[in-house]
Amino acid sequence: MNNSVFPEVKKNFGFGCMRFPMKGEEVDFEHVNQMIDTFIENGFNYFDTAHGYLAGKSETALKSCLVDKYPREDYVFANKLSAWLFEKEEDVLPLFEEQLKCCGLDYFDVYLLHAQNTKNYKKCKETNAYKIINDLKSQGKIKHFGISFHDTAEVLDKILNENPEIELVQL
Repeated sequence: MNNSVFPEVKKNFGFGCMRFPMKGEEVDFEHVNQMIDTFIENGFNYFDTAHGYLAGKSETALKSCLVDKYPREDYVFANKLSAWLFEKEEDVLPLFEEQLKCCGLDYFDVYLLHAQNTKNYKKCKETNAYKIINDLKSQGKIKHFGISFHDTAEVLDKILNENPEIELVQL
């Protein structure tokens, strides 16, 4: 990330929360607390999750181990809208609101349309997800809008040309 666009991000290195240590089927909160504390103590502050990570347990673990422990200005919280978790336009906003609730937040610093590729991009366009995300940004529920991307350079170029409001691409 470019700090001129995201001045709140420190050290340009993020903590991905897709694979937290587990105790059986549950997140190992003791271990995750240690990991997050160490990350913050070393001057880092960008955390990335998605509703589908660990069947929603990543978000609730971040709420417990980060949001409930640290002042809001101490971290940058990124979350994602995953196309496989909604079917139609009417599903997008309730899913977003559920994510805020699971994370214990009023807004996301960064919100990404997840795993954009030819198929997911088409679905996101058809369900007006790009418009809905931009509306949420206008309302202050999202500070920065981006995509995570999994396809060819040509597809990325098409998405960026059709959506100049995208502020970042996470690969």
